[in-house]
Amino acid sequence: MEPTTARSNVSAGAVIVDDQDRVLIVDPVYKPYWNLPGGHVEPGEESQDACRREVREEIGLDLEPGRLLVRATIAVPGREAHEYFVYDCGVLSPEQQKSIRLQESELRDYRFSAPEDITEQEIPPAARPMWDAALTARAEGRTIEITTP
Repeated sequence: MEPTTARSNVSAGAVIVDDQDRVLIVDPVYKPYWNLPGGHVEPGEESQDACRREVREEIGLDLEPGRLLVRATIAVPGREAHEYFVYDCGVLSPEQQKSIRLQESELRDYRFSAPEDITEQEIPPAARPMWDAALTARAEGRTIEITTP
């Protein structure tokens, strides 16, 4: 677990899959692309706690984040680098899938997708390495660190 400082550029996300190993992705109302469930880490909050809180807020499920899959520091042109923590939040049962309730003020939709079906137009190019690393880390049982210039 990683406690954060008073920076506003730290986020925590979740890799959640169904029994076919398809990844749950969400469509935020405030962005033009899909995302993993998750969001902002509050100052002083641990990234794992933020992941759990954000998943509960966004999709209505209280999932215990498991292993840290990715710790990424991604440079964004013209802005301070953003730090991401992505956790494995497990496999959802059919009952859990039926219990998903979107936070309508933030999300317009969700779906389970095979990684190869998620197009380049659906996720920001800067995030693709992090997504790919998270899925690789989950499959290989390890944690991957990424830093972009």
